Amino acid sequence: MMKYSIRKFILLICLFLSVISIAFANEDKNSGITFEFETDPYYSNVSWYLNFDKKKIPTIEDNNEENLYKKLLTSSALPQYMLIELSLNPLPALGTYIKRQHQSFYNDTSLGKDVNLIQALTEGFEEPYAVSIFFGSVVQYTKNTEAIKSKNKGYMGYLLSFGDQHIQNNTLINDNWYEFEWKIKGDLDFENKVLSWSLRVGGKNHQHEEIQDIIYFSIRRNHFNNIKDNWSWINNSDFEYTIELNNETGDIVQQKVLVTKKWGLSTANKQALNFGLGLIQKKNKYSGSLALEQEEYRLIIRSNFQF
Repeated sequence: MMKYSIRKFILLICLFLSVISIAFANEDKNSGITFEFETDPYYSNVSWYLNFDKKKIPTIEDNNEENLYKKLLTSSALPQYMLIELSLNPLPALGTYIKRQHQSFYNDTSLGKDVNLIQALTEGFEEPYAVSIFFGSVVQYTKNTEAIKSKNKGYMGYLLSFGDQHIQNNTLINDNWYEFEWKIKGDLDFENKVLSWSLRVGGKNHQHEEIQDIIYFSIRRNHFNNIKDNWSWINNSDFEYTIELNNETGDIVQQKVLVTKKWGLSTANKQALNFGLGLIQKKNKYSGSLALEQEEYRLIIRSNFQF
């Protein structure tokens, strides 16, 4: 594949989605086409998805977290939706910019030999942006006392993602990569509670010969309830764990664990202070000119305001 060809393809998809957005701007909800977006310092995206049969999304009204998982797993196995998503990782991308354009300032944020504050705040994302195409089932989560929100959905199916840049230690590397996975995820945003989760199994291939192709398993749970005890780890915390294996030998290439604690500021809204700590273990992920001198551990710091 020619250098930057994926970037050109991404730009074409952006143009295509813009045209589709204009064409269906005045269509009613039965057109089967929906647009959504979300903003976050670490992961922002805009998505367009098509309902193949134009039937109403199945609804699930249940406050029991375990039942939410079970009902999504038992939803239709046949793909009902296609979703195209354009995603951007703002802070990780900013970290590469600061290191590239303001090297002296970047170096001044070092806290000793092995820890850099900017790197710790932006660590955990291996690309600045991506395009993803999803095929699978979708369900709508509802609560009889609240209006339906478009983001309250669960997804199960197959996802193909690709891009042309890789991030290593806040440095951009030209690398045409693609990733294929099976995933199940969901998001709930009710009056007093926010809950999201995902389970992913897949593989990632790199055109760059010095970056290891891998298979992986990842699990994440994010929960907040503003009327529960602020110190409850079940109701007000996030947890994420990912393990990557060499796709040929099965050896561990990388592991990531991240735990985030949330403190609600008021029972009248969902504003909260979030602070997370994590660790990434990198082991034989890179070779040649990108190779690490030894097994490497990287600190992750996540700190933001939820509103």
